[in-house]
Amino acid sequence: MDVIGIGLAGGRGERARPLSVKAPGYLRSKAAMTFLGKRLVRWIVEILRDQGMEDYFIVAHGKENRYQIKMLIDHGEPLGVRVRYSRVRFDGQNSGSADATLQSANYWDLRGTALVFPTDSIVDMDLAAMADAHARTGAVVTIGAMVRPPMIVAGKYGVMLTEPDGRIDEFVEKPSLAEIHEAFPAPSEGDFDRMPLLTNSGFYMVDLDALREIGEHDDVREMSEKRLDFGLDLLPWLVAKGYPVYAHPIGRIGDLGSIPDYVETMVDALWGRFPSVSRLMGRPLDDQLWIEPESLGMRDHDSGLTLAEKMQRGLVTIGPAVRIGKYSEIFPGANISESNIDDGCEIHPNAHVVRSQIRDGAMIGSAARVENSYIGSMAEVRSTHAQPTTVEEFVALGDEVVLQPGVSLADGISMYPRVRVPAGAAIPPGSEIRSAEDVMRYL
Repeated sequence: MDVIGIGLAGGRGERARPLSVKAPGYLRSKAAMTFLGKRLVRWIVEILRDQGMEDYFIVAHGKENRYQIKMLIDHGEPLGVRVRYSRVRFDGQNSGSADATLQSANYWDLRGTALVFPTDSIVDMDLAAMADAHARTGAVVTIGAMVRPPMIVAGKYGVMLTEPDGRIDEFVEKPSLAEIHEAFPAPSEGDFDRMPLLTNSGFYMVDLDALREIGEHDDVREMSEKRLDFGLDLLPWLVAKGYPVYAHPIGRIGDLGSIPDYVETMVDALWGRFPSVSRLMGRPLDDQLWIEPESLGMRDHDSGLTLAEKMQRGLVTIGPAVRIGKYSEIFPGANISESNIDDGCEIHPNAHVVRSQIRDGAMIGSAARVENSYIGSMAEVRSTHAQPTTVEEFVALGDEVVLQPGVSLADGISMYPRVRVPAGAAIPPGSEIRSAEDVMRYL
């Protein structure tokens, strides 16, 4: 396919904390966050590679982003593609996503058609169909548009108002429900609730020749001195100046910037609602169930039975919509549904894991309940039948967190890496716990 990829790696994952906190004081790139056993940047490049995209330019913002991404995908050799990076001297200079794209396009003398994409999302889209629509309309920019209903859009997403052919007339930034009602009158309330609204997904098909010429405009140069972001600055300016900017509906975008969004996207992917992800995961064993052979053959040290034998005898309940990586140990009585269990984990007797992400090497103790939550690498949810531990409703445990038996965490609590929580701690909903001192306040 004669479309190059320009991947934007500008975020430091601050909104996604503690998922993006690798160690105290050190944020990992959002592109390096893990999703269903792979780093996000690998997911997006593999998804686009499988639709024929072979050449990629990664635009970093900050040396940490560059180092982390290059360690994961190098120059594309592990994925069978070619990857180049923005120059180090430019990394800290750009003023936004559009400015970063223009700098790299000028430096590498990039021309023709490019897909500008975030490196920290997953997507289901038809790349060829979007490229065809872009060529047919003669657009300077074609925006990949995610269709969302009003209740999801209100206060969270910007909306694009278009002509019947998809040409964008106006952007409405994060309208309220009342503003949506006013802009999109519907015959009945039921019709309004189902109304498809076009929102910006952050995926842009661009005409690089036209974009580079526009980049020389005095207005654009002036904006770039302060901020030149695609969504906030350049695209509204292009529409206001009469340039052809079009919306093209795409299938689905996975938003991973918060714990609720992460969990929802993970569950959707496990149910097959992202066909692009399903193709890369391969054929499930049964009922949306993926288990690596190394885990099927693992024997737990209590029963001495393999996971395959326990499943055959009904000693564990696994599924639907579950992925288990390599060498994870699942004990009798475990109940796992709509969840991802990464490599080397331990799920102990009678533990319940529901709609949750369990990262590499984590341990879920006996009779523990983990629901709608994220458990970081090598975290320990210690638990006993006498003192069961509960973690539920969008709690996030950073890497190497330790919970003692009987701890109960709920409702949006965030734990930074290596924090230890003793029994008896009463941590309020929504708390962000960064250190032992924070824990001590609630004992």
